[in-house]
Amino acid sequence: MERDQIEKNFSPNSDDLPRIKNYPLYFWRVLRKLFVVAFFGIASLLIVIVIFPIMRLVIRDDKKFRKGGHHFISCALDFYIHLMSWVRICEFKISKEDLQTLRNLKGAVIVANHPSLLDVIYILAFVRDADCIVKAALQKSWISGIVKALYISNNVDFKIMETECAEALKAGGNLIIFPEGTRSPAHGMRQFKKGAARIALAANAAVQPIFIGGNRKYGLGKGEPMWKANPLERYKYDFSVLEQIHAEKFSELSETLAPKHLTEEMRDSLERCCKENQISI
Repeated sequence: MERDQIEKNFSPNSDDLPRIKNYPLYFWRVLRKLFVVAFFGIASLLIVIVIFPIMRLVIRDDKKFRKGGHHFISCALDFYIHLMSWVRICEFKISKEDLQTLRNLKGAVIVANHPSLLDVIYILAFVRDADCIVKAALQKSWISGIVKALYISNNVDFKIMETECAEALKAGGNLIIFPEGTRSPAHGMRQFKKGAARIALAANAAVQPIFIGGNRKYGLGKGEPMWKANPLERYKYDFSVLEQIHAEKFSELSETLAPKHLTEEMRDSLERCCKENQISI
């Protein structure tokens, strides 16, 4: 498959989706999906108005609070991804070795393809101390209390954000970035942005690629309606932790070439996996 084919996008109403064969079962699947969405919203509100104030009474230092908050959110999301499996709206697969690698990860930039709305939730559940760069719009959303307290906003100058990210990485934290900048198309990946590479180079950090496979995440992709789901089955996530890329490998290159070559290597790593594991319906 050539790169222009890999980049091909399908609209939310794409003809590549099969027809619904069992409408009662499909509507039951949609109701379960809406239940886990509502559960997430209510739980987020309780964390902001109950858990965080209690944590603040015990942990006064801002850096320690963020680290403790990252660990708590990871454990809470670990429960949440298992809840989604229990109610049979999602299922996920990750090897014990890959999970252990992510549990022990320190000071790494985690990059991944981005097929769905739930990708960051799964990765945050796997990695106990992980930060991420969030859109400024989320600071005005229903999860704003968590976002403002724990994560890095992209509404500041890139140099300021780069410095903040580098400091977090050097302190042993991890940083999740989706290099496409938005959710992936239904098939393949978009062009990668250089921000993840620039941050990894600034911190001299390892880059940890993760490929997210599985089936078609219809209803969780870019521009797709939340009240719809995969027509035939539950959402399936298959996580593969790929070989790390070390930023120091590019240290002798210029400030222009180093991010370019590191970004290309990140993309090549994920694209090879994408070709080998074409997401099915």
